[in-house]
Amino acid sequence: MGARGCLGPLLLLLPLPSAWAWLQPSIIGGHEAKPHSRPYMVSLQFGGVHACGAALLHRRWVLTAAHCLARGTLANGRVVVGLHSLRDRGAATQTFPIRAACPHPGYDRGTMENDLLLLQLEGTVTLGRTRRPIGLAGRGPAAGATCSLAGWGLRGRGGLSPTLQELEVKVMDPRMCNNSRFWDGGIAPTMICFQGQPRGSAPAKGDSGGPLVCGERAAVAGVMSFSGPDVTDPFKPPVATSTVRYKKWIQKTLRRGCKSPQPPETEHPFLFTQVGF
Repeated sequence: MGARGCLGPLLLLLPLPSAWAWLQPSIIGGHEAKPHSRPYMVSLQFGGVHACGAALLHRRWVLTAAHCLARGTLANGRVVVGLHSLRDRGAATQTFPIRAACPHPGYDRGTMENDLLLLQLEGTVTLGRTRRPIGLAGRGPAAGATCSLAGWGLRGRGGLSPTLQELEVKVMDPRMCNNSRFWDGGIAPTMICFQGQPRGSAPAKGDSGGPLVCGERAAVAGVMSFSGPDVTDPFKPPVATSTVRYKKWIQKTLRRGCKSPQPPETEHPFLFTQVGF
């Protein structure tokens, strides 16, 4: 079994093809964000369809989850910056092909550890009111801290949200999250568990890769990684990868890139993943 227990059924919060959408009707449970109030939010798209959220860290780099990029999809990927409505991009947005994909070298799709990916853009973002980078948090959020998420994830049977939604969340005590009633030892020290506020709200498919934003001065403290099969199950709360634990790797990659940029070994990004170890 290794150092941690079995995660069991695991949901990667990517949107499903329409034929599979009945498997997980879910909502983010928040409300529409004020347009461009989160100018760091990015939509990672494949074939013109939103797949994951991301955060603009630098004029040429965005941060998302490693599981968001499947083998063979790099050439078809686009990063859309300055977006509020998926249906109406408008002059506020810029769209870039992906020049390089730099997954964390320790990414493990079985345990979901190190689920981080830096994408280098083929071009440079023109900064302004609707497009602005966000910084990295210097320390992780304490248990009980209020943070927030945003994304274009599924709204029940209604498909992807046409506009950016946002949700307040409360960080959980990692010991509670790892006990037998919750993730039963499956949560690594580099992960952050949280619960939607109010109870019953949660991130949904399409929200993977989005930043967990914390602190009085908003900064990225984590990246949305996975949840249980029922995203509103209070005993299988959503989990983010802590960026604080990887700050040196992120900063080094922003400066130097990665030696062997390549997509991570993800085979089926649109289906539930059964994880056992």
